[in-house]
Amino acid sequence: MKRVFTGAVVMTATIGALLGGHIAPAQAQASNYGALALSRNGASSITANYGSYAAAESAAIAGCQRSGGGAGCDVKISWRNGCGALAESSRSYSWASASSLRAAKRGALNANRGAATIINWNCTSGYEV
Repeated sequence: MKRVFTGAVVMTATIGALLGGHIAPAQAQASNYGALALSRNGASSITANYGSYAAAESAAIAGCQRSGGGAGCDVKISWRNGCGALAESSRSYSWASASSLRAAKRGALNANRGAATIINWNCTSGYEV
């Protein structure tokens, strides 16, 4: 009798483990995409929280065009799950992306040849700091 009971427990545990394998795993953090577009005349747009690089880049170009950049808007950088920043000095523009806003701003400032300031930035969900 003890052997039959032990066998039933083992069989129940095995069936439970097999069925448990069909349960979907916990969702991984979603990927959100952002992009920065800039025109030759300085109009810019930085987007965040799009489902793909292509969608983020298209939205950034459209925003740049609405801001007065017209057909001269080009995507300068795009990223997944992070932040982007745009810096301006009297001589040039510079940009960077990183996993935090602080790092993206620092990267944009370091990439500029002049005394630059941050003029635009944006982060995907969960990456503001």
